Amino acid sequence: MNDAGEKQKGRGGQPTIQIKVQTPRGLWSMGDPEQAPKRPEYEISTKIETVITDVRDVFKFVEQDSKYTLFLGRTELKPERTLASYQIKTGDLLVLSVQGGNA
Repeated sequence: MNDAGEKQKGRGGQPTIQIKVQTPRGLWSMGDPEQAPKRPEYEISTKIETVITDVRDVFKFVEQDSKYTLFLGRTELKPERTLASYQIKTGDLLVLSVQGGNA
C-alpha cells in the first residue's frame, strides 16, 4: 500500500481502496454484513453513484422515491464525482443518508 492507503492495482489497472459505509440498516465493510453479496472495494476512479447503488443492493433499499446521499464527515458527496476527487482512502467511513421512504 502507498501513503494514501491504496492497493497498487485493481482489475482495471487503477489503485483500489476499501471503505466502510454506515447505513440506517447497518455497517457495510469488508466483513459486515456476513452474507453481503459484494464488498466495498473500489478503484479510485469509481463514481459515488456506483457506491450508492451497491450499498442499496446489499441492504435491500428498494424505495425509488427516496433520496440517497453519501457523506464523508459533513461533506455531501456528489453522485457524478469519483472517490479520488474527494481523496477518499482505505478505511474511510462514509455515511448513507436516506430521506423519504421506509429506511
